Amino acid sequence: MRLAEIQRHLASMEELQRIVGAMRAIASMRMQEAVRALSSVRQYGSALAEAVRQALAIAAAERARSSEPAGHGGRRAIVVFTSEHGFVGGFNERLLEAANTRGMDTLIVAGSRGAALAAERNAPAESAHAMATHLASIPEVVRRVQDALYPAIAAGETVYAEVVFGRYQRSGVTDVQRRRLFPLEIEPEQRRAGPAPLHDLSAAELLERMTAEYILARLTEAAVESLAAENGARFAAMEAAHDNVGERLRKLRLEASRARQEEVTTELLDLVIGELAVSPIRIFADTAGGSDALSISSWR
Repeated sequence: MRLAEIQRHLASMEELQRIVGAMRAIASMRMQEAVRALSSVRQYGSALAEAVRQALAIAAAERARSSEPAGHGGRRAIVVFTSEHGFVGGFNERLLEAANTRGMDTLIVAGSRGAALAAERNAPAESAHAMATHLASIPEVVRRVQDALYPAIAAGETVYAEVVFGRYQRSGVTDVQRRRLFPLEIEPEQRRAGPAPLHDLSAAELLERMTAEYILARLTEAAVESLAAENGARFAAMEAAHDNVGERLRKLRLEASRARQEEVTTELLDLVIGELAVSPIRIFADTAGGSDALSISSWR
């Protein structure tokens, strides 16, 4: 490979290294931003969980008095938070495998890459939405997902709902989580004893509103977790790419050094040979000491 060609490759690889480094820095920043937000999101979810426990207790007491029959039938809905952009390794594949949808399931996907992958697997999403690329856009994404999910729950068409998302870990390996959204999953031992809270709404309306808000909180937590995990996966991919580009640059610089040395050597040889080719040659007899030997030299 000639020196000029190696230098062109070097320039391209150096530009690629700068791009990869910038993508790595952005992924790290967004990952840390999402991780910092998780604490407050979880606190909000815990507060809503307690409110739902109390609403369930009120609704259970009223249902016992009215002996209203429970509904049966309906479909299962699965919400999957995937990535909007690429360079995340097998992140989306693992999430869709964990979703494990069946023919009668309603699949709701947040993330263009995941929606495209689901379509390739002949399991297209009934509702697909763009995934948030930064923390500030998560509320809008979650609202769209909830608008696609909750009306069917309220109408009794969907009787079971789950959310699948990636959970960020410091090790860099994405932990795929699958959590139930509906029916509400409240542990009996977590119920607090005491008088029921005062409320102006009927038990059914109170429970419906609290359920919608609780699902919204769980979806928000899943979306923030997934955003952190997605950028963690992207950071790991960019870190590996940065190392690979750096190794390639090291080899190219070594090749460039060798090619430069070869060009310098070739130029020196050309100069010497050219000098010898154009210089006049004189032949004279060495008669000193009675010798008849001939000497050949070039004029300077």
